[in-house]
Amino acid sequence: MPGARNAHPSQLKRNHSFATFGVNVQKLAAVASERDTRANFSVPKGRNRRASAAAATAMATDGSARARLQRSSSFSGRDGGNEPVHDQEEDILGDQAKDPDAEWKQIQVKTFTRWCNQHLKKNGYAIDDLATGFDDGLKLICLVESLVGRPIGKYNKTPTRVAQRLENVGMVLKFLEFDEGLRLVNIGNTDIVMDHNLKLILGLIWHLILHYQVSLLTLDDGFHYKPGTAAKDMLLMWLRSKLAPREVRNLTSAWNDGKLLGALVNVLGPGLFPDADRMNPANKLETATKAMQLAEDWLGVPQVLQPSDLINPKVDEKSMITYLSYFPRAQLKDGAPVGMDGDVEVYGPALEGDVRQHAPSTFTIDASKKLKKDEITWQFYGPSKPKVTSKQRPGDDQIVDVTFQAAAPGTYTLDVKYGGVPIADELQTITVVRPPPKASKVRCNGPGLQSYASGEDSCFQVDAGDAGGTGLLQIGVEGTACPAATVLVEHLGDYIFDVRYVCQEECSILVHVQWHGQHVPGSPFRVVSVKVGDEL
Repeated sequence: MPGARNAHPSQLKRNHSFATFGVNVQKLAAVASERDTRANFSVPKGRNRRASAAAATAMATDGSARARLQRSSSFSGRDGGNEPVHDQEEDILGDQAKDPDAEWKQIQVKTFTRWCNQHLKKNGYAIDDLATGFDDGLKLICLVESLVGRPIGKYNKTPTRVAQRLENVGMVLKFLEFDEGLRLVNIGNTDIVMDHNLKLILGLIWHLILHYQVSLLTLDDGFHYKPGTAAKDMLLMWLRSKLAPREVRNLTSAWNDGKLLGALVNVLGPGLFPDADRMNPANKLETATKAMQLAEDWLGVPQVLQPSDLINPKVDEKSMITYLSYFPRAQLKDGAPVGMDGDVEVYGPALEGDVRQHAPSTFTIDASKKLKKDEITWQFYGPSKPKVTSKQRPGDDQIVDVTFQAAAPGTYTLDVKYGGVPIADELQTITVVRPPPKASKVRCNGPGLQSYASGEDSCFQVDAGDAGGTGLLQIGVEGTACPAATVLVEHLGDYIFDVRYVCQEECSILVHVQWHGQHVPGSPFRVVSVKVGDEL
């Protein structure tokens, strides 16, 4: 279109090809200064005319306007849900788009930047700022060529002028839409080269991630899904199949403690992270850091997402999808420290039934199936501090035999750790019970077993601490005419009882003391009556 440089704006309005593709007469001063900038395309008929117009790089009119490229063709993309870039603007940046410092947005910018650099580094490129990193078109061309695996066309390798940069970016956008089938709407070369529009650039990068990574997932044989399933849903289904029976609620908050990621790493490389399920949720940064490092070292999954971002409750779904979509194609590297890593087992008589008070009982901690040797520790919690001794098995220091002896009955919890990590989500328990009752071990003493004064309190103590049984103490006071007026028994603790009685008679009486139905030594006790003040 010769002469477009000197065309009047009113003439542009009658030029339907320009009007269709969005000439913006409000923003053109910068391009107009490039005196040799021209509309270097022809306008054929029909849809091809639109395609050719889409390939335009820059157009100058009266020195006060610049051309703006827009594309409006449609296609059916490989990802089954490839929305137009302009439609994704709010989808990508959400309700918080007005906040340029939104935490989730910062995470997404960092993630997308690292994803781009993973591809750019193959040719020695990198970008620091997603908004400005592609404004000469060279790195954008490099990124797309890395994704498609072939050159995409001729371009200016030393773009010093604005028009040259616009031409480079315009060529890439045309290639993506008309050769690769991406649906790009309302994003043009000026958005990238001159406006540095971060919203639209994020939308473009998300399109590339969806089209060239997420939608091309290589899933395991035997993994079934319905035709037409969206790529995001396929990824979630794959993750659930790998992590079953663990619950994978979503692709964001469910991963914040790092345990699901650690478990996924261990599933794909058995033995890489065997304790992932038992990691303390309070140490989520440590768990996430370890899991992501293992994934990078041995599964080839790059850390496009940082551990601190993974555990952030505000991490966005697109950043998580970008990272997690590497795992279905992950390959275990040679030399990885993997194998059939077994669990630490704890077994033995002390855990299989009731343990008698004061009687020694044993259990074993067996970590011989662990691939990596580590420290075995254990601790008891209960009514008393038990006496504990341990001994390592000869020839295998990963098997420990433990002897346990408790002074008080009750429930004791056993916390076993391997390498500082609990071996189970729930603590094991040991139940200590008193031995069978033996009345012969009961001891009784006190003045109330020798004499009493009529109408006055008389007392004695019963010590059944070593007598076993559950505490069935029976006291009877037998007089010649009538029983004692009152008999009171109080448990002082540790199976020691205080007994008080009042008898109104003035004669010898018998005090019966039985433990679980059997007389204790000395029972029945013959007690004589004395006057007040004369008690023995």
